[in-house]
Amino acid sequence: MNRESKIVAGDQQSYSDADDRMPSWREVFLYFLFLGFVNIGGPVAQITMMFNHMVEKRRWLSKDRFIKIMAFCHMLPGPEALQLAIYIGYLKRKLWGGVLAGVTFIVPGAIAMIVLSWLYVRYGKLPQVTNALYVLKPAVLGIIAAGIIKLGRASIRNVFLAILLVGAFVGMRFGGMNFLLILLIAGLLNLIVERGSALLKKTAPTLPLMIVGTGALLPFSDSRLFQIAWLFFKTGLLSFGGAYASLVFVQRGAVAQYHWLSDGQLLDGVALSVATPGPFMLFTTFVGYIAGGIPGAALATIFVFLPSFVFVLGGVHYIEKVRENRALQAFLAGVSAAVVGVIAVVSLDLIPGALTDWITVAISVAAFLLIAFLKRDVALVAVGAMVSGIIYACVRALAL
Repeated sequence: MNRESKIVAGDQQSYSDADDRMPSWREVFLYFLFLGFVNIGGPVAQITMMFNHMVEKRRWLSKDRFIKIMAFCHMLPGPEALQLAIYIGYLKRKLWGGVLAGVTFIVPGAIAMIVLSWLYVRYGKLPQVTNALYVLKPAVLGIIAAGIIKLGRASIRNVFLAILLVGAFVGMRFGGMNFLLILLIAGLLNLIVERGSALLKKTAPTLPLMIVGTGALLPFSDSRLFQIAWLFFKTGLLSFGGAYASLVFVQRGAVAQYHWLSDGQLLDGVALSVATPGPFMLFTTFVGYIAGGIPGAALATIFVFLPSFVFVLGGVHYIEKVRENRALQAFLAGVSAAVVGVIAVVSLDLIPGALTDWITVAISVAAFLLIAFLKRDVALVAVGAMVSGIIYACVRALAL
């Protein structure tokens, strides 16, 4: 059971499905718009907030149904909190309710990120901005490290999955293997171990074709805007393991392949996304802006979240069938274990841009300990780092 499930399951209060309430269109719109402005702190904080509002206060859902929906969303690639919002919007107001819930969950944070991206490009070289990020960037690195621990605890349920994690790290870090190939191999190996080679013979041929078929959806193009759309569509479509997994796709594509920005600038974007409302994956809006201005930011935002809408709205009728498919569960378990290894590799690439001296190392370690061991809220750590960075920038400015 993942941490979000434990948060919800730990509550002793329960409601029956008969208590589910059907809100009005206006109520759905206003609630998810409100959520779009206050959903800071990453998926754990966002899901906990939705549980408190939708189950305990508004009684839109029973506790059991909320947990089942959350388990379904946890299986999908992309941001779990956004998918949960889309699913609940669909349950309350069908197709357009799901679309409305998802859009209002994203838009406030996306607008804020575009504004911050513009300010970053225009004023990012100023000492005040650099000094503020001096505190925030290492704190974000600590937050990512805590996220890796969380993903590891949720994904590693046996020795073989731990071997897959280590193998993924070694293969990508030292073997130079493509991370998509690593994820595919890990999923297939776990499928063999859990379900047997006979099942693999029936299932395996379709899995590579799914990956290859995805690459054939669009023609090759040298257009910058096409490259932005394609990179972030792949990110939203294949980032199993949640929002942190999207870092792998963006770092490998936007930094290593296209050279739109540096690792340090990518970490700046992640820092800004942690400090603003909305899904963690809104750092893709920042990358899109750096690569292609406002059109690039819009394309990155649309295409990275589009698969979540399609997966949830298309799969809502098959939730129980999907959750009971043991072969699919075994494949995804192997993928999830490998995801942790490849995220660790990308995190190592981000270290030089954040840890520049012993002070930044101390900040990163403190953020990690606060979240991983003292169980402090990610939102509080992020806001505390942001405020500390602003104070540090002001002190340095006054000293000059």
